[in-house]
Amino acid sequence: MIYEIRVDGRVDPSDLADYATVTARIQQAGTVLTCAVADAAALTGMIAVLADLGLTVRYVLEVAAESPAPPSPSTSQNGGQTTSA
Repeated sequence: MIYEIRVDGRVDPSDLADYATVTARIQQAGTVLTCAVADAAALTGMIAVLADLGLTVRYVLEVAAESPAPPSPSTSQNGGQTTSA
């Protein structure tokens, strides 16, 4: 899952490397982190590290979920009914 996290202050992405793949955009009012995390536990750990660094988290926003699975070849466009040949 991909999340965007805004915090007050500046963040070095390497401080969060154990929890997620992180990129940081420094802005006038703080830092916007874009993070790819494996699961809710990793997200929680990353937020805890931000708090341990003395940063105020302003928001956490899910910007992308995992990609949906492609439809199976045996499912047609007729309402999901399985067709046979």
